[in-house]
Amino acid sequence: MKYITNISLILFTLISLCSCNDYLDEKPRKGDGIELETYEQLEALLVAKAEPRERQGLWDCNAAQRYMTDCYGLTADICLNASYENTMDYTAFELNCFQPKYTQEIQAVNSAWICGFKNIYLANAVLYYLDKVTGGTPEQKATLAKKAYFIRAYNYYELANCYCVPYCEANLNELGLPINKDIEYKEYYSRAPLKEVYEFIESDLEQALDISVPLIEGGVRKVWRENSAAVNGFAARFYLTKGDYAKAKLYAEKALTYDSELADYNDPTMIDVEDVEDDFGDSHQATTWYSTTLYDTEGMYVASVQKSYYRRMNFSDSWTIPSQKLLDSFDQGYDLRYKYFYYQDYVALSMAGMGLYYEFTDIIPGYSYFCGDDYDSGPCVSEMVLIKAESMARQGQWKEALNYLNTDLRPYRIAQDAPADVKNLSATGKDEAIAAILKERMLEFPFTLRWHDIRRCNFNDDPNDDVTITRSFYELDPGGVHAPLYEDVVDYTLSPNSNKYTYTMAIPATEVTVSKGTIEQNRYE
Repeated sequence: MKYITNISLILFTLISLCSCNDYLDEKPRKGDGIELETYEQLEALLVAKAEPRERQGLWDCNAAQRYMTDCYGLTADICLNASYENTMDYTAFELNCFQPKYTQEIQAVNSAWICGFKNIYLANAVLYYLDKVTGGTPEQKATLAKKAYFIRAYNYYELANCYCVPYCEANLNELGLPINKDIEYKEYYSRAPLKEVYEFIESDLEQALDISVPLIEGGVRKVWRENSAAVNGFAARFYLTKGDYAKAKLYAEKALTYDSELADYNDPTMIDVEDVEDDFGDSHQATTWYSTTLYDTEGMYVASVQKSYYRRMNFSDSWTIPSQKLLDSFDQGYDLRYKYFYYQDYVALSMAGMGLYYEFTDIIPGYSYFCGDDYDSGPCVSEMVLIKAESMARQGQWKEALNYLNTDLRPYRIAQDAPADVKNLSATGKDEAIAAILKERMLEFPFTLRWHDIRRCNFNDDPNDDVTITRSFYELDPGGVHAPLYEDVVDYTLSPNSNKYTYTMAIPATEVTVSKGTIEQNRYE
């Protein structure tokens, strides 16, 4: 194990020193690294991405998921007395105002582009060397290949949903991503059409679907490794995005065969409230989940709470301030997600991010179930339940879909003493049922999958599920700093009729520059 760990760190450190374009655009030289010669070394590469020093392999750095949804609520009043002397990163303000084109200078370490292509490089290396190395049985090599195909598919999907316009028939010829399947140096890496990117993802996914790796082994939930539940769960998400509801339901059901147990928020042994002491010696109430994840010495977040299939931590330096729409969407008397995850005064609990850099002094709310304000964006049990329900409703089985949620989800999220009309979802027709299910998805995944839902619903063929978001905020300085000007408060709107590229993050400018313009920037004008 020590040998594997050391090799992992050596090899992955070499990868980590490179940005995507270091890989894409810098020609390798002899002596840059060690040659991969054994199956054990390839296996070690995949282990390395979960090592504490290289946890970036598990990061989902799509900042739009946090700041651009209707669940986020950074208001002008909150920012009035804040200080900005300690920060150079105004991403939260820019995305709050639906101006992602200003984020092209974000730091590389926090870039979804860099983290995603590092994992793609890792998968490419495994697939390239697999037939060249010694050791490993044919079965072991086949399984490792399926893991690599899954890693590549998953990361290309995440990149597409960060840097590309939403998937729909009208957008298939829009800018996609550079597609690369090997580790050889190439001079040009232009962006393939979106259609080709999704075909590439689907092709890799098909290579991984029959993987046979357990989610739970020896009583341990191994969410940091590629497994059967994760692959089928991702397939369900992928086909939901494409609007193929029959396949989405099929793979959601397959994923649930590996684990369908939900965390029961009514279970008093699972959730409790205790006093937590912060770095300043002040004591504040928080759920024991917060305390547990805060002091997790292994560095891996508690997967038993999320019932995760595959760990992907949505990483950011700023906490999630819940919007009034999100708070009003909860039944605040009986919804246990509101009870346990909403903090009226979150500043006192925040030891980093906005609370440290922006020096907020007023009482500001927060919404968090992991210490550090991170959210698991990977496939999990509750997502599969909701995908199955939505797929049923979209195909006309809306009554059956609501009944399914009323038996397989709501009892685990709503207090047992709630009235029947609060416990159970109801609708008078298909459109109303779909709206209820999408609302349930919002309450379950407000700062991860909600952004995916807004993108797909605003570009699908159903006008009844469109979402328009309007925020009133200070005008941003257009001179390059992009901090609030504190003069005029203006309205910012994101609607289905907005420029489709407003739904995308800007590719880091350094990547565009190094590629000599072959990697084309998103079209915001």
